[in-house]
Amino acid sequence: MSIIAPSAESTLALAIEEFTRKAEAFLQIHYQYGSSKEDIEIILKAVKDLKLDIDIEQLEQEFELHCDRKDLEADYYDSAWF
Repeated sequence: MSIIAPSAESTLALAIEEFTRKAEAFLQIHYQYGSSKEDIEIILKAVKDLKLDIDIEQLEQEFELHCDRKDLEADYYDSAWF
């Protein structure tokens, strides 16, 4: 069994899930009690952290690779003599 590094896609999904948990907690407090300056600073920091956690270049590379594979598969099936 080999260890596989997480893809940028799975890292993005985990970052979004973590941000969503923080946002839901913020909204629950906001609707029940209102928001203090500290609460707003916490959620804004979570937004900034989410932006820092996302590796856009890696996501673009993985997407291009995925598209290239799909194109190759389509070319193969188009040229096959089934």
